[in-house]
Amino acid sequence: MKSIYESLPMSDSPILIRRFDDHISRDHVNWHEEIEILYFTRGESSVFCDLKELKVRKGDIFLANGKELHSGTIRGYGSSYYCIHVKTNFFHNHIGNEYVIFKNLIRDEECSALLERIINNRSGESFKDTVLLKKELYEFFSLITERHVSSVLNEEDYKNQFKRLDTFNSIVEYINDHYSEDLNVTALANRFFISPSYFAHLFKKKSGKSVIEYINEVRITHAKSFLEKDDTSIGSIALLVGFGDINYFSRKFKAIVGMTPTEYKKSCFKQI
Repeated sequence: MKSIYESLPMSDSPILIRRFDDHISRDHVNWHEEIEILYFTRGESSVFCDLKELKVRKGDIFLANGKELHSGTIRGYGSSYYCIHVKTNFFHNHIGNEYVIFKNLIRDEECSALLERIINNRSGESFKDTVLLKKELYEFFSLITERHVSSVLNEEDYKNQFKRLDTFNSIVEYINDHYSEDLNVTALANRFFISPSYFAHLFKKKSGKSVIEYINEVRITHAKSFLEKDDTSIGSIALLVGFGDINYFSRKFKAIVGMTPTEYKKSCFKQI
């Protein structure tokens, strides 16, 4: 599970729209300055923001504010969705002297209808088409600013929040890259030059889970990959992903996955 800064493709359009059908991915945690919108048109899925899972269905809108750590993981059930990136030079959440943070999950038929119009009208390249596209985009952001704002911050509070986001993103990225090593709260806090108590508080507040819970989830995710395609013994896999005790590994695996490593491995071979 790797955390990355994502640089978006260059384009003359104020937005970049891509469509995904029956797309299931995992382990792609990323962030960028641009606002990202996922508009679901079919099925059910799970998406993640700051490591928190959100259940989404047809008609739902998922919005990731700039710099929010979110996952490209889509655990879908015959789902389709549009991924929309909005350029910062077209729309930024700095409005007047305030900074607006939008809600991540939006269920609003009028907002959905606006997105559908934006998606359907995006292909035109004439001056009139471009003006219409920008008009509808501003209508969408005007509507969610009226109805779906999570918080409004002054400049100082907004900068402090961005600092916390930077720290949190860096912590997650480090854990994702070093999950097989001996990780603990004190060592991680020292690495990021903050106190262990603040480190634990920040992580829990942002993700809704403890640091150790997240470390174990990352390790179990990698263990599943080994079990799915590798003949390595379960004891060796436990060591490879950072568990020094095979019994503790098995208990955590079952708690997270719902079956033991042995049962999971057998289930994978049955599907082949």
